Amino acid sequence: MRPTQCVKAALLVAAFATIGCSKQGGTPQSKTSTDVTKTKPVTALATGGAKTGEEGLGASASPAISGPASFADGQAAYQARKYSEATAIFEAYSERRPGNAWGYYMIGLSSWKSGDFAKSEQAFDKALSIDPRHVKSLVNLSRVLIDQKRHDDAIDRLNRAAEIDPDSVEVQRLLGRTYYAQGRTDEAEAAYRRALELNERDVWSMNNLGLLLLETKRAEEALPLFAQAVDLRKEVPEFHNNLGMALEHTGRFKAAATAYNGALTADPQYEKAKQNLVRVEAVKSGPEEPFKLDAPTKDPVETVEIPGDEKTASR
Repeated sequence: MRPTQCVKAALLVAAFATIGCSKQGGTPQSKTSTDVTKTKPVTALATGGAKTGEEGLGASASPAISGPASFADGQAAYQARKYSEATAIFEAYSERRPGNAWGYYMIGLSSWKSGDFAKSEQAFDKALSIDPRHVKSLVNLSRVLIDQKRHDDAIDRLNRAAEIDPDSVEVQRLLGRTYYAQGRTDEAEAAYRRALELNERDVWSMNNLGLLLLETKRAEEALPLFAQAVDLRKEVPEFHNNLGMALEHTGRFKAAATAYNGALTADPQYEKAKQNLVRVEAVKSGPEEPFKLDAPTKDPVETVEIPGDEKTASR
């Protein structure tokens, strides 16, 4: 066989070998690359370690994203409280979909939870530049501003949100918080009462209004609010504790002890309730005036946690 014919024969053998491999389940290199891009899961590669005691990555970590980022991936990281990871995923997602306000909204929310106020504010502002009527961005941007004690800026965003959605309970509750932080108690009270007009079962507005009344020496008015909040959300220890404080301020020490015990049932490690219980049990008093909530709510409320929902009774 001539040399040229030998080369041709070798090439034909190689070609048939490649085809045979493909038919048996092998994949040409160009196809392999395409399929991996489509199916490779998103993973976060941390370049910084997590802080001790924190879930997921710490605020100082800078995770890099390998593979295409989806909104669902970011949501999963957020719900797992891996906020730095969620921020990185939503940043990658928003690079591919720069016109979607929700991507920047979630960057804002995740970076706020990570403690990066500057990035959070920039992201919410970006979402609002895409959709000026994005109420959730206005609302949660106000939370970032409240955390920085920039109360006038927060009120400006909340008033804009109220113009777009005048029936938002969350907007009115946050206005109440912000006014109260500024010492504008009359306006704070009006905002909380407006929130309860919109939703009479909004437990955080009940609690916050109750605290305002308690701190302005109106404990008797605060009592039914705290009692209603406890009845609706028995699993929240702060509500039991605040009810105990109102009962204690009105001289109902035995009932206050019961409320503090309720707080400890909800959270056995709740130090404030422990201290309050020790104090009222040491008090010797005469007969107490009975306390009864008018028309208590008996049905439990099904609650759905949303990003940015309030978690502390002090707010």
